[in-house]
Amino acid sequence: MNHRVIAATTAAAFWLAVASVPAPAAETPEPDKKGWIALFNGKDLKGWHAQTKQRKNLWTAKDGELVNQGTGSNLISDVPLMDHELHIEFNCPKRGNSGVYLQGRYEVQVADSYGQEKLRSGMCGGIYGKITPKLNAAKPAGEWQTFAIKFVSARLGPDGEVAKKARITVVHNGKPIIDDAEIDGLTGGSVDRKEGTSAGLMLQGDHTAIRYRNIKYRPIKPQTE
Repeated sequence: MNHRVIAATTAAAFWLAVASVPAPAAETPEPDKKGWIALFNGKDLKGWHAQTKQRKNLWTAKDGELVNQGTGSNLISDVPLMDHELHIEFNCPKRGNSGVYLQGRYEVQVADSYGQEKLRSGMCGGIYGKITPKLNAAKPAGEWQTFAIKFVSARLGPDGEVAKKARITVVHNGKPIIDDAEIDGLTGGSVDRKEGTSAGLMLQGDHTAIRYRNIKYRPIKPQTE
């Protein structure tokens, strides 16, 4: 066997060995001791994607925070969710406006609502256009705030139509503001009309700058129908 044949045989064997090595498995965050799973790793945008290419993606990861720098694309988690609890912290600037869209369809409003006395669905913690919180628990602009949310997805009947509407509980900065309320349909800006199916969490980035951190969820076992 001449040198050229030996070299070709060796190269072929090398590339065959490389091709046979399995690709590394996708990183899946492990639940902590209480069952919480991180949606944001605090380091980069892995596990998230921009909703649209029509708007520039202005989201970055910095110092453990998910930062939107201005009016750009919304951001959606790659992980699809059904029934779950959600813990999320946010820092809203003065006159800031964003939203936490459960399944990308139901917006929990994030806004600079500190000191507002008139309750409305468009204030911080309300379900935009659908549910008005029973009190205003918002902190001043520039301070970190927390949502603790329990969400039960809509259920579809045999005909594929919504048989049971989605339900939600919201605790804002430790204060219950919405208690197991029914969400009467989609809110404005929803990604689609596929109620009752799993979909990613969406963070609104097409209004103003906003910062999020400590985003995690815990699946809820579906109740026996």
